[in-house]
Amino acid sequence: MMTLGAIGFLQPWILLGLAALPAIWWLLRLTPPSPHHVVFPPTRLLKELKTTEETPAHSPWWLTALRMLLAALIVLTLARPVLNPDRQNFAGTGPLLLVVDNGWASAAHWPERREAIDAAIDRAGRDSRTIVLAPSAPGDPVTGPVAAAQARERAAGLAPQPYAPDRKALAATLERELGGKTDYSVLWLSDGLDYGEGPAFAESLAKLAGGKGALAVLRPERDDSALALDQAAGDGSELAARVLSGVEGPRSGVVKALTGRGEPLGETPFTLAQGTREAKAHFDLPLEIRNQVARLEIAGERSAGAVHLLDARSEWRRVGIISGESQEAAQPLLSPLYYVKRALSPYADVVTPNEPNVSTAVHELIDGKVSTIVLADIGKLVAGTEEELDAWLKSGGVLIRFAGPRLEQGGDELLPVALRRGGRSLGGSLSWSTPQPLAPFEQTSPFRGLNVPDDVKVNRQVLADPTVAMDAQVWARLADGTPLVTAARQGDGWIVLFHVTANSDWSNLPLSGLFVEMLRRVVSLGPSKVGLASGDQPSAAAEASRSTGESLTSESALPPIQTLDSYGQLTPPPPRAAPLSPDTIDTTAPGPDHPPGYYGPAGAPRAFNVIAAKTVLKPLKPIEGAAQLSGYVMRKPVPLEPWLYLAVIALFATDVLAVLLLGSGLGFRRHSSATAAVLLALALLPLAPWPVRAEAPEGAMSSDEFALKASLKTHLAYVVTGDAQIDEISRQGLAGLSKVLTARTALEPAEPMGVDIDKNELAFFPLLYWPVREDAEPLSDKTLAKVDAFMKQGGLIIFDTRDQESSITGGGFQSKALSRLIGQLDIPPLEPVPENHVLTKSFYLMRSFPGRWDGGTLWVEAEPENEADRSERSRRTDGVSSIVVTSNDLASAWALDDSNRPLYAAVPGGEVQREMAFRAGVNLVMYALTGNYKADQVHLPALLERLGQ
Repeated sequence: MMTLGAIGFLQPWILLGLAALPAIWWLLRLTPPSPHHVVFPPTRLLKELKTTEETPAHSPWWLTALRMLLAALIVLTLARPVLNPDRQNFAGTGPLLLVVDNGWASAAHWPERREAIDAAIDRAGRDSRTIVLAPSAPGDPVTGPVAAAQARERAAGLAPQPYAPDRKALAATLERELGGKTDYSVLWLSDGLDYGEGPAFAESLAKLAGGKGALAVLRPERDDSALALDQAAGDGSELAARVLSGVEGPRSGVVKALTGRGEPLGETPFTLAQGTREAKAHFDLPLEIRNQVARLEIAGERSAGAVHLLDARSEWRRVGIISGESQEAAQPLLSPLYYVKRALSPYADVVTPNEPNVSTAVHELIDGKVSTIVLADIGKLVAGTEEELDAWLKSGGVLIRFAGPRLEQGGDELLPVALRRGGRSLGGSLSWSTPQPLAPFEQTSPFRGLNVPDDVKVNRQVLADPTVAMDAQVWARLADGTPLVTAARQGDGWIVLFHVTANSDWSNLPLSGLFVEMLRRVVSLGPSKVGLASGDQPSAAAEASRSTGESLTSESALPPIQTLDSYGQLTPPPPRAAPLSPDTIDTTAPGPDHPPGYYGPAGAPRAFNVIAAKTVLKPLKPIEGAAQLSGYVMRKPVPLEPWLYLAVIALFATDVLAVLLLGSGLGFRRHSSATAAVLLALALLPLAPWPVRAEAPEGAMSSDEFALKASLKTHLAYVVTGDAQIDEISRQGLAGLSKVLTARTALEPAEPMGVDIDKNELAFFPLLYWPVREDAEPLSDKTLAKVDAFMKQGGLIIFDTRDQESSITGGGFQSKALSRLIGQLDIPPLEPVPENHVLTKSFYLMRSFPGRWDGGTLWVEAEPENEADRSERSRRTDGVSSIVVTSNDLASAWALDDSNRPLYAAVPGGEVQREMAFRAGVNLVMYALTGNYKADQVHLPALLERLGQ
């Protein structure tokens, strides 16, 4: 086989016929002159007869060019050209070992990997090889050796996972499963990253290749290499992201900041400089907006590693600190505020009032919506300030107090425990003989899991009075059991007391990294801001503070709430997902049992991400002795021979037509220049690129023409799938339903319109019918966003999988095609349509919703459990479900010809079933147009009675 670029020729020797084209050119130029018919006149007339046309000595140039093109096409066709030919076969004759990296880094360009997998299986099938399919993500089993057909079925279910591959475990599995056999043709579809075990894994694959096989490695192209995201420390309250790349720059992109509902809050560009694999992206957002950010993601990079989830720990809280010591007299390194500022500045907006008056300073801080107030060595507060702080605490604030000489003399009521006067010090009456270290933190403490340094020692402390019983918690103790940090609830807030000073006077705790982590965890107990609640109703901030506090002081594990799929979308946790220990969540690596996502109580979840602060993306180094292929260049061979045969037939027909016209004496020779372009264009017409997908007539409209047509009248719309037969059934079905609507209701819809889901605006249509193809491909990010907006803004989409006749097993809807198509869409929870649903009575009283097939379940958006959510949905979408899923093939049941006769049989109920299908269609349209008004009508008698009518 010979290849020229992306085209190969299975019989290249036939191309030698192209060398004869010059001779063919010379022969084709000769053409016999056309006979000239003249009515024989008298001799006198013959003498004066003049020739009005010269017979050419050769054929017209355009006809010669047409025949030359025909001859060249015949030679090319006989050479059997193929697009994307197999450039080289697998080495040896042994089985194909297909190793696929399907971790998070493969998700962004999974379609290319899928095409390479299919091409490799097809090539192995043509060579009659068995195949071993070995995905590297943990939890995915090794398949094989099996035939190509079985391998293709297994590969169809292969999907990327939201965690890193485990190549070491895969190497052990292959050694065990393959029983030490070698001489495999090994093809490794890598993600281009080295997770610390790349060389060792490549060595194990080389051993499996043996002496007769070979190892080939496919890696992503430079621009397709994985990008990952993590939060970075910013300046002050600035939100910053750390962007990691699997290859060195230059590379650039955009990082987006989103709310928990996916609403954009900001975006910022990033650039990886030449020779670097890491960059920072900084967001300039106000503190209130910054604290609403729940998700960072790299635009256009659809993977779990390109998403970083934020939780309450990432919110930038406003912390006010007040000291009882004069700022003018305090030395910087000895000031009670210095170490607190240094500890909290990387994680909070630290506010220090300039007002020396403690009461005024406290009032300023509370007016400034701080979530935490730190009081350093303030013994007693005045009554008014104490009352103001008490109200603030009950609304969810966190008050942190540090001991000192003043507090050693006695405190006020805003303390978690009553204190003994005098305290305890080294060498005193209640002293230790040596400084005391800290004891390990208990499981009930929010500090659990923190490592206690051996060099942290306490020389002096204030002591709790054991004679006064108080409902306080001990979060930290000294080695002898005396409390070091105590806390108590105050309404929805917390009072926390450190029994040592905030500087190094009484201990070296403020000099340690433990002090930073302890303060950070205490500050995270509060919400991002605290506003005083009115009445007895707790504020939202108070509720958040209570949830956070309960989660930090709970001993229980953190159950999964939502998990990220491989494409970075939050979904319900898989059945295998297990709870995480609060102590190990920061050190646990994501895997099948612990996928990334949110864990813990719903009010205060903990974020668990793929990329950690210490993560570094290292590129996979070239494998010695292996064939290195840059980019997933394996494609399925596509024969071009049939298309060229069609082109040859078309050109031959054009040539015959041209000869007939020239020989008919119609005078075309007089205008050969004018007709040349026309005939040549006609000849080249079959060679023009034809669209692969069928387009609806609306596809040719401009956007303004489409908008004008869609908005002037009400149209039922269907999604153009690209399959001409499916699209025609959709058009016929909606046309038939439109006729029924016109005859039975006040609605008179115009003819149905086909919608290009990628290009056309959807807002003009209240209802969209979407038939799902069996080979449906995932939607692009832009299209997903458009569909998501359409659904969330009140649109209704009917997804019809049309597969009830082949899946009459019942149960839940499990269409793989639908999952591929909209698996990344933010779909609400679904349920089978309830008996009292508005859809069952929007026009006709219905219990089932058949189509061409009967028995399939109709799925609608599940009703929210609480009244608040139901009220919000009613205001947003008038109570209409944004999605309806069926498998009964509604359009085929609605399809009518021009004589209003059905085009497809309704099985098994016949015409009675078709009538019910039309009624189901009417109900769906009325439901989309009128919302939940029928649900409101059931309350009409009660409303009239209350109004006295």
